[in-house]
Amino acid sequence: MTRASALLLLAVLTCSKGQRVANVPKDSVQSSAPLPVSLGAPDSLSTDGPLDEIPSLLAGFDSQAEAAREQARAVAATPRADSLFLSFRNRFLKMGEQVTNRFDQATSIQSNVLQDTSTSRQLTTLLAKHGFALEYSEGNAYADEDMGYWARFFDGALTPAMQRYVGLRAREQATRFSEDARLQISWDELAGRAVRWEQFTDSYPDFSWKDAPRFWYNTYLSTYLTGMDNSTIFSDRGTLEPDVRTSYERLVAQYPRTRTAQLVARCLTLLKQNGYRRSAAIDSLLREHHLVSMLGVQPPIR
Repeated sequence: MTRASALLLLAVLTCSKGQRVANVPKDSVQSSAPLPVSLGAPDSLSTDGPLDEIPSLLAGFDSQAEAAREQARAVAATPRADSLFLSFRNRFLKMGEQVTNRFDQATSIQSNVLQDTSTSRQLTTLLAKHGFALEYSEGNAYADEDMGYWARFFDGALTPAMQRYVGLRAREQATRFSEDARLQISWDELAGRAVRWEQFTDSYPDFSWKDAPRFWYNTYLSTYLTGMDNSTIFSDRGTLEPDVRTSYERLVAQYPRTRTAQLVARCLTLLKQNGYRRSAAIDSLLREHHLVSMLGVQPPIR
C-alpha cells in the first residue's frame, strides 16, 4: 500500500454513508494549536520540480473549505452539519493524496529535495495554512491532516459529539502512535486511548460516524493485547513482558468498570493459568471480541 493511498484508508473504512496504514483527560483541542490563518494567503515554491505545483493545488481548494464551513454553520450543531464536514473531509484527504504524490514525484527526480532545510520549512508553513501537516515515515514524506486545525476551523458548526471526536483525534495526533511497526507511546498511554474511545462511544451512542471511534478503539485495544512487530508483548522466551504485565494490572486497577479493563482482566487470568504464555484460549477470547492481531500489520502512524 502506498503512503498516499494509506492516507485515505480511514476515510474509506469510516465512510458515513461517509494515517494512515490510515486518544479520562480533557477532550478539548490543545490550547497551543494554531488558529486558522487566512486560506487565501499567497504561497509559492521554487524547486524547479513537482513540488512547485502544490501551492496552486491548495489555493484552488480554499473556496471549498470556506464553502463547507459556511454551509455547516448554517445548520450548526445538527447531523447535517456533521455530514457536510465529513463530505468536505473526504475531498480534503484526496487532496492530501495529490500532495503526497507530488512528494513522491519530486524525490524520484531530486532525491534530497525534501532534505533541504529551506524547502522543508516552506512546505511545513505552506501545508499548515491549509490544514495539513508535513510528516515523515521511514524517510518518506507525506501530507497528513491536522485535526487540530480543522477542529478550530469548524468550531461552533459541529455537533458536540463530532467536536469531541475531532478534539480527541487532534490530541492523539500530537504524539505519533507508531513508526516502522514500533509503538511510539507507552503501554499505559495505549491503554488510556482505548479507554477514552470506549467512554466516547458510551457518551455518544447515536454518533453518526460510528465506524471511526470503533476503528480507533479496536486498533488500540488489539495493539495493547497483541503488540506490534517491533513492540512485542511476549519475550523471546515466550512469556509476557514485565512492563506489559504491569500495565495490564494497572489498567484493571484504575478502570475496573470499563469493558476494556474487564477484558484485560480475563486475559490476565488466562495468562496466569498458562505461566504468562500465549495460549489458544487467549486467541479464542480475542476473536470473541472481534479483535485481530496487529503482528504483520502496518499500523496507523498518528
